[in-house]
Amino acid sequence: MNWGRMTHPLTHPDMSELASSLDAVYRAAEQHPGFIWRVPDEDAARQLAALGHDPQISATVSVWTDLETLRSYTFSGAHGAFLARAREWFDVVEGPQLVIWDVRADHRPTFADAFDRLAHLRDHGPSPCGRGWDG
Repeated sequence: MNWGRMTHPLTHPDMSELASSLDAVYRAAEQHPGFIWRVPDEDAARQLAALGHDPQISATVSVWTDLETLRSYTFSGAHGAFLARAREWFDVVEGPQLVIWDVRADHRPTFADAFDRLAHLRDHGPSPCGRGWDG
């Protein structure tokens, strides 16, 4: 799971480049080797709202075959290009913005589980519960 707090709602003019590219970026993920699944957009919005998150929180929970294919997608192509420009659209936040943990290929994690694991990572450091890129 990765998350960030957008500087403005996606409908704001300053967010237009990012907003108009999201479908293509998600499509590239879904076509990338190693991708298995991600929480669909409509479920993501519902789950984040149910957890009481600010509507400017942008987050993705996805399942990949392995860390290397996730890393390849994250830092290359369109996603990598937008990630390099993240400060144009996202606030700087304290603490980890990414949590990774092992799941079965058929498991479908929720945002509640992901944010619990993120909090555990923040409070206790890397563990089987969750880690960052290097943990």
